[in-house]
Amino acid sequence: MSSTSATDRAHAAVWSAPGTLDMTDLEVPDAPPGGLLLEVIANGICGTDLHLLNSTPARPTVPGHEIVGRICEFGVDAPRVDAGGAPLSHGDRVALFPWVPCRRCWQCERFGPAAAVCSEAFVYGIPPEFTGVAAAGQGPAGASALTGGFGSHLAVREGTYLWRVPDQTPTARASLLDPLAVAVRAVAMARTPVGTWDEVLRADAIALVQGAGPVGLLVTAVLRAHGIGKVIVTGSRPARLAAARRMGAETVVDVRSTTIEERHTAVMAATSGRGCDLVIDCTNDPAALVEGIRSVRRMGTVIEVGNMVNTGTEVLLDPASDICLKNIRLLGMSVNPPQSYAEAMALLSRADIAWDSLITAQMPLSDPKAALRKLAEPDSIKVVLVSSDGTSS
Repeated sequence: MSSTSATDRAHAAVWSAPGTLDMTDLEVPDAPPGGLLLEVIANGICGTDLHLLNSTPARPTVPGHEIVGRICEFGVDAPRVDAGGAPLSHGDRVALFPWVPCRRCWQCERFGPAAAVCSEAFVYGIPPEFTGVAAAGQGPAGASALTGGFGSHLAVREGTYLWRVPDQTPTARASLLDPLAVAVRAVAMARTPVGTWDEVLRADAIALVQGAGPVGLLVTAVLRAHGIGKVIVTGSRPARLAAARRMGAETVVDVRSTTIEERHTAVMAATSGRGCDLVIDCTNDPAALVEGIRSVRRMGTVIEVGNMVNTGTEVLLDPASDICLKNIRLLGMSVNPPQSYAEAMALLSRADIAWDSLITAQMPLSDPKAALRKLAEPDSIKVVLVSSDGTSS
């Protein structure tokens, strides 16, 4: 357990222009009222971070939203329990739900707190202009600048959902909480009442996961945890396709060495000519959605989770033959409730899933530029920034 005094200085990578991360010394703030002060011990680098860093934020920002920290200080009236009711103490490790909803707007009142619901939410590590929420949710100008995981400390705001990391869960693995929660939600969206015509989460189902990046690999693991009979994964890097097998894929297909027609033939052969029961697109490639829709069986389900960043690419669909005549369910996803994170934290404790094999590098929190370069290497899957304290936990 580390201690923090008023004279300590924090350091953080501050993003202010495309491709620019400047290491900056900042004052360590007091814990906010109702919140916490954390020492950041791990932060996973997300694909969203890579997209954002090529843009210009409206104001300098400390990136990073896949955050694990150690409690340094409790603010006045801060709860001493996590989102699941587990007691919290100084020195405990916690992982965050990065969206802090206002709980007052029409969306919060109507739908409950969730990512991409609240119109005035605060999001750790992501400026409001990139999330579509009002700038008012970011707090006063004098609020702590330590609001992202690319820093040594984090001022955790009142109302933040967080979970105590179980003692048996390694710190770097705990940083998978956010992408795993995305995978949990993507699979949950396929649920229907038992016995209905559109039920696809069955032991005899065949699922296609498009994209072997971190989210696609985690979706594969969640599908197998749900007892799905067979999972096919398409992707483009040998290391990631090998990881897909470790996560439970029965069949992997390299999109670089196959054509769309060859992949369609392979899917039809694996499904007795019917098509897959469930397709989950995790690629951020609009063309993959079209391919996925044409790979699903009649009355099947397609979940779109990968195309979260507008690439400027348009695709052609025939609503009649591709959607209506096949009677498919086509669902887009961005909203994610805290419950997905609670389920994800429970899953991370399972020893029968090869979580740690997805983390191909742990890099110093003090050198995020090196971590970004590492992530660009062909064999990389997930790169996690860790403090010297985080590597030993």
